[in-house]
Amino acid sequence: MKLTNIVKITLLSILLCSSMIVAQVSAGGTPPSLTYALDRAAVPVEVLPEIDVEPLIAEDEAAPKDEPPRFGYSFAVSYDLENSGQWQELPDGGRLWRLALTAPGAIAINLIYNRYHLPEGGRFFLYNEDYSYVLGAFTDFNNKEHGEFATAPVPGETITLEYYEPAGVTGSEIAISNVIHDYRDIFGFGDRNYGDSGSCNNNVNCPVGEPWANEIRGAAMVLLAGGTRWCSGSLVNNARQDLTQYFLTANHCLTSNTNTWIILFNYQSPGCNNQNGSVSDYVQGTTLRATNSASDFALLELTETIPEDYNVFFSGWSALDTPPQAPVCIHHPSGDIKKISFDYDAGISDGWNFNDGSHWRIAEWDDGTTEPGSSGSPLFDSNHRIVGQLHGGQASCSYNFNDYYGKFAWSWDHGNNASNRLKDWLDPDDTGILTLDGIDSIPIEYTLGDVNSDNEINVLDVVLVVNFILNLQEPDPAQTLAADLNEDGIINVLDVISLINMIVNTQR
Repeated sequence: MKLTNIVKITLLSILLCSSMIVAQVSAGGTPPSLTYALDRAAVPVEVLPEIDVEPLIAEDEAAPKDEPPRFGYSFAVSYDLENSGQWQELPDGGRLWRLALTAPGAIAINLIYNRYHLPEGGRFFLYNEDYSYVLGAFTDFNNKEHGEFATAPVPGETITLEYYEPAGVTGSEIAISNVIHDYRDIFGFGDRNYGDSGSCNNNVNCPVGEPWANEIRGAAMVLLAGGTRWCSGSLVNNARQDLTQYFLTANHCLTSNTNTWIILFNYQSPGCNNQNGSVSDYVQGTTLRATNSASDFALLELTETIPEDYNVFFSGWSALDTPPQAPVCIHHPSGDIKKISFDYDAGISDGWNFNDGSHWRIAEWDDGTTEPGSSGSPLFDSNHRIVGQLHGGQASCSYNFNDYYGKFAWSWDHGNNASNRLKDWLDPDDTGILTLDGIDSIPIEYTLGDVNSDNEINVLDVVLVVNFILNLQEPDPAQTLAADLNEDGIINVLDVISLINMIVNTQR
């Protein structure tokens, strides 16, 4: 190879790597085809049929608000490492498999996999035509027990899949069951102005959102229905405060297999004005834990560990059947960047089909609204605790009345077992608590017994614990952990006795 070509390839690699976008939970890195400057013209291409977008949009516009909005059209396919694409031997003894997919007119393409299992050392990438947008490397870390997988939208009507298999390795499985043609530009890759929702909505990073900065970090968008639709939802704390990755959304968002759901955090404008936000903070895969149509709730547990640098928040909640004062909603209306809405009055006890007390009704939004895609979004009371999730309603910027949220209090214990109520998951030790504040995803630092964090264990700590037991004072998350001396998930007189014994033994 001529020196000038080597220099060109090196410079190209540096420039491309500096502009690559690596999204979802992945190992990063550079696709080997770029490292080895392999010819892309030789990559086999599978071309999907064209779609007529206008009838799809007409169907979307006629859909009710409580139906998760659609952004993509799904083609059932059967592409895998054996029947599609092309293998190529590499100088290091490994092999490279590549396949290109074209969906004419697509703004972006995302994929569903009915089989995904990579051996150690295997690396899987997806990218657009000029390598400016790269997903991966996905590795054995992304293997799931159920063997399914999903990848987020990649911009453009042509994407390339690339899998590196190390020398001497066998057992690789990548099988694509669905190719989704994004015709609505769900992530703003085209000419969207990031104001697709009504103009009355507030971006979360406007001044009105500042008091809700924590709860904003817990709210997220969900890609579901086999990668074709979306809803909203939020991470929720549990009584053990152990950062179990529980996620609350709406029952009516359960339109398909939750194994292939993608949860997108931090999709919001960096400022108050409408401008695109990051679409890189994903986790893939959820397990359904509980659901109930009466209050329209669904509780799921995220499969992949949320990276620490996503800086998420596990929101608190209230299972008290008390009308929420000045309720607030955080959501993704019309697939837009994250918004926040305010009602300055109290929520009204109501129902979905009739007034059975299963829902909170927002009579009128005073600042902001909700729209299709807001389904499943959390409703907070003035104490910043979730009291419900959006079922549906009539509200919009032009008619801002009557939204209905399934009550958290109803969802708490109206089912008859763990599969249809919240309490078994969010209070697994049956402590009896009915309210809980939120917690940061960063592990809490505390010293058992040092309840006031003054680096001493003494009578002042005993006084604090007694105050907690008598409900004279509310513990923060660190105090809750420090005060639970016997670590049974409950703060009671047994902890006071343990704390006194600790003090006495220290002073001997």
